[in-house]
Amino acid sequence: MALFQQHGVVRQISGDVTIDGRGNMNTYLCLLRGINVGGKNLISKDQLIDVFAGLDLENVRTYIQSGNVMFQSSSADGAAMTAPIEQALAERFDYPARAVVLAREKYAAMLEAAHRGWGKSDEHRHNALFTLANITPDRLMRQLPPPEKGIETVSATEHALFWSADKKQLMKTTMTKLTRSPWYRMLTVRNHKTVFKLRELLDEFG
Repeated sequence: MALFQQHGVVRQISGDVTIDGRGNMNTYLCLLRGINVGGKNLISKDQLIDVFAGLDLENVRTYIQSGNVMFQSSSADGAAMTAPIEQALAERFDYPARAVVLAREKYAAMLEAAHRGWGKSDEHRHNALFTLANITPDRLMRQLPPPEKGIETVSATEHALFWSADKKQLMKTTMTKLTRSPWYRMLTVRNHKTVFKLRELLDEFG
């Protein structure tokens, strides 16, 4: 995997998904958008597991209620699993399901490519904004004003923007303004505690 930095934005280029220690089984993370939010699209842990198991995905596990599903598959193409997952959820729960599927190795590499200090300062808010299939982090960055200097830092990886901002000045940030734009519907967001915990749980698959 190659990483490079240009104009203060970190980018990465990834190669093929690697096979883990379970022979031909790969470990994946699926991040769902818009479930169990504000009383809408309510889906329980058991229901999620049932849908994913019905797609012949193995060792399905979930973490909290924000749409974080981990599983294993013999497939080496995570992107190809996205559409079937979205379709199964949409048919079962009658909502416009959106998801991003990331191989464990790719997810870990993205965290390593985040800017220095991401998730480490209690005086800052740290979020990861994962992009859905119809947009890339680089394209999204081109649609937005530059980050506010001295207030926020944003780094772009292959499938996510990593954002840190001074908690006392959140309303001045570019990323906060993003929540009021149409582009926000193309993202699913996790805070740093969830992001780090998911990495730990993915590692537990062995």
